[in-house]
Amino acid sequence: MSKQPKILFVEDSIFFRKAVTQTLTNEGFEVQTAATGEEALQRAQNETPDMILLDMMLPRLDGMMVLRILRSGEKTRNIPVIVLSGNAMERDRATAQKLGISHYFRKDASPITELVTTMRAMLGVVA
Repeated sequence: MSKQPKILFVEDSIFFRKAVTQTLTNEGFEVQTAATGEEALQRAQNETPDMILLDMMLPRLDGMMVLRILRSGEKTRNIPVIVLSGNAMERDRATAQKLGISHYFRKDASPITELVTTMRAMLGVVA
């Protein structure tokens, strides 16, 4: 059996963070979490996850700035990033796509099963 993909899940809502973490763990992913942009950058640099799930609406250092910093870092620039956002602003989605995100999911419109399927496909993980 291959190793579990390591996912960094960046989300400031404790309820959503716990729910998604539990689902992803049940689906065979190793999940690490961060509640702030600063914590996310530190974990991404120190632990080099296989993928990052990134909320855009974070306190102080927002998701867009985290994404810019990730893309500018030698160690983090190639980590696939999936944005999970409650924001429907097309401008934000377009900016995130220009910064090289792998996928953009709306929290209120995308079922978790779709997220898991997308993650598996991107990481080459068989269910």
